Amino acid sequence: MKKENSERHDALSHEAIARALYENYESIYVVDIETSSFKCFHESDSYSSLKLEHSGDDFFNEVTENILRTVYEGDQNYVKKMLSRDAILLALTSQKYYSFVYRLVIGGEPLYHKLRATTDFVDARLHLLIGIRNVDEAFRKDKRQAEELSSMHKKEKNHLEAVLSTADWYLEVNLTKDSILESSMRIRPDSLPEDVHYPNEVNALSYSEFKQWRIDNLIVEGKEKYLEISDREYLIKCFERGEKRASVSFSIRVAGGKVQPCKKVFFLYQDAPTGDILSFCVLYDLTEQQRREKEIRDLELKLQMSRLRNFTSQMQPHFLYNALGSIQEIILEDPVYASELLGDFTVHLRSCIRAMANDKPIPFEQELKNIQAYVNIERMRLGAKLKIEYDIQTDDFSIIPLSVQPIVENAIRHGIYEKGEEGGIVRIGTKEDDEFIFIIVQDNGIGFDIEKLNAESANVNTDSTGLNNITFRLDKVMNAAIDIKSRPGRGTTVTIKLPKENTGNESDNS
Repeated sequence: MKKENSERHDALSHEAIARALYENYESIYVVDIETSSFKCFHESDSYSSLKLEHSGDDFFNEVTENILRTVYEGDQNYVKKMLSRDAILLALTSQKYYSFVYRLVIGGEPLYHKLRATTDFVDARLHLLIGIRNVDEAFRKDKRQAEELSSMHKKEKNHLEAVLSTADWYLEVNLTKDSILESSMRIRPDSLPEDVHYPNEVNALSYSEFKQWRIDNLIVEGKEKYLEISDREYLIKCFERGEKRASVSFSIRVAGGKVQPCKKVFFLYQDAPTGDILSFCVLYDLTEQQRREKEIRDLELKLQMSRLRNFTSQMQPHFLYNALGSIQEIILEDPVYASELLGDFTVHLRSCIRAMANDKPIPFEQELKNIQAYVNIERMRLGAKLKIEYDIQTDDFSIIPLSVQPIVENAIRHGIYEKGEEGGIVRIGTKEDDEFIFIIVQDNGIGFDIEKLNAESANVNTDSTGLNNITFRLDKVMNAAIDIKSRPGRGTTVTIKLPKENTGNESDNS
């Protein structure tokens, strides 16, 4: 009987750890909150080089003694504060997870690690579950790219300030009298097309005549808009409506047959002595600005995709720990069933690895096989508590890998599992109309507060980050959208809306 109770305690402990900590950790500790006694259940080769105790009577005292020996000097005071018993328990009264990043000295090198903690009951006693994960490579990469992005934004700001102070030329005009008051020609004569000659006496022209000269000789794109916005009667009406500025974008011909994007801003004001409406017209060359804006967009996309790859890679250890641990428990009792589950696990793992490599769309049939493999393993864990219904009305389309399966996983893990013994149903279906294909994942689980999810979505430590990543990938790769409807206590419905023109089966099946 004593051995049976011990095995039951270990099973509960491992189940609690697998449920609460689902990433690839270097070390996992279980701490009795009441007594502070602890035990280490897992330790990697690199982490074992720190030569820490695997069990003891006072976890927090043990931590304090080891900080000076194992933690990077610049982080020691911070870690002491963050790893105090009071700090952890206070934080966990208002949030599910408590985490922070610090540096451990391993092999003489300071390496970034992330500590993540939560609480769970083991044998009716509240325990603290702590996992420590090496995030050095991902943290440094994101840090470098964030610094590079910040630098690009700073350069863009400096560039815009330079553009504002060094416009190509300006023109001051009297709109009321249709006359040019002053002009500044800053474009070099050799920058104009060979067949175009700048007027010698600009001030002798009326504003309307000079405007027409530009339209006839230089403007090649946006003529109609330029004609509308630059019209003096239009600008006078803008001023009379209380508008102090108007602007228009267009393109002009320059030397060498090139086309230059431009923006003209009309600053509107009134001459106090005469009451005439005046405009200070400034022309800007947007070529460099557009190039820099593209660099910023490309860098932001690169940074976001890097974070997506990190997210996707974290899904593998999560499933590995849960699936292999569960299969191990039944391998002696039912080896045939265990073999089938290992086959399902292989299908899912292959999908995870493929998604890490690229986001190229795959046939939906392939994503569905991955979903079915995942569901088969979850059924092993949840048994009759989990019911799955499929209503696949169309499958002749492509989808990016690991875009539907995580939604099914959320429905099971957050919707059905949280209902306890009552369990529930997850329905997976597809349908189409003339323009779109719809993928619907519906559960009758515990549901959630949509507004609260949106408020937490900016926090990278929340589970909503995964759904944000899927939304981003579907939007960028397939121009698709996700709609979420949920009611606490009633369940959740997630609908993916795919434009048919972006769902052609273009992937390979190798």
